[in-house]
Amino acid sequence: MANKSSGAPSNTTPPQDLIPGYPRLGERMGSAPEMAIFRRFGTLNAQMLLYMQSELIHLENELRELEWEDSRSDQPYRSKYSRDCFFLHNPKTPGDDRQLKLVMEIKAKLKEYNKTLKLQSFLTSMPEPSNCDLEHIQCYMESRDMGPLIMTGPDADIWGSVAVPESRVPDLIALQARHSEDPFSRWVTGTGMKIFFRCGGHRWRKPSPVHGRIIYLNNKLLRITYWITSIIASILPVSSIVILYCVKSMLARLAIIAGFNIIVSLCLLSFTDAKRSEAFAVTAAYVSDSLFLLEKTLKR
Repeated sequence: MANKSSGAPSNTTPPQDLIPGYPRLGERMGSAPEMAIFRRFGTLNAQMLLYMQSELIHLENELRELEWEDSRSDQPYRSKYSRDCFFLHNPKTPGDDRQLKLVMEIKAKLKEYNKTLKLQSFLTSMPEPSNCDLEHIQCYMESRDMGPLIMTGPDADIWGSVAVPESRVPDLIALQARHSEDPFSRWVTGTGMKIFFRCGGHRWRKPSPVHGRIIYLNNKLLRITYWITSIIASILPVSSIVILYCVKSMLARLAIIAGFNIIVSLCLLSFTDAKRSEAFAVTAAYVSDSLFLLEKTLKR
């Protein structure tokens, strides 16, 4: 029996062979979850919650009226609805089940409302996309891989454009936010990599066999920044001690302490995610230790 062939790609189709548009954009977002950027539809979600809330309020008012009506009924069976759930769930006549039907309707709608409310709360806590990832999507939409500008639907410009990046819709969220690293690491993984590629750094690597393009993993870049930060943290205190030991002038030593104090503050703000209070405490401790060392040197 002859094998049938078709023009459709197989499950192992390389990214570059995917059709430009949703297939290729979906592959790009799937390979980098930080770039999976979508609308939250905050206004629509809130509007739907308002509709559901209003409907529940009407049903609640109707239930309260039925409760009062049944509690004052001449039939002893109906008057027990509010005191024993057994009587409510086992009405004697078909006309006595109005409150039960209303309770079951409220139960179903309340379950849907609570689920929607919880999902909306989850969506509002999802992170906004970084400017770096937004710029990547904007550039990719206008690249040769995507047509360029092959998307023609109303969702084509929700991410903005290279010419007008601020034209993006305001309620975008990312499925996976980038790690909240220090400013130096964010610069390296964002602006630094752009400069690296513009200077021809992509020539040093081969395209990934999985994604079909050159990829630098964030965890490897963060490992490099960690090494750099560790080296600076090790060298800075030792270098200040050596310089203070070699300099004999008291005025020069005080100037060196002040200069290194500024350097320590800048390093804390650039290479760590320390708060202002923590940076102030570290610099104060550094000055105190430097003056203590200076005092010991003078006594000798």
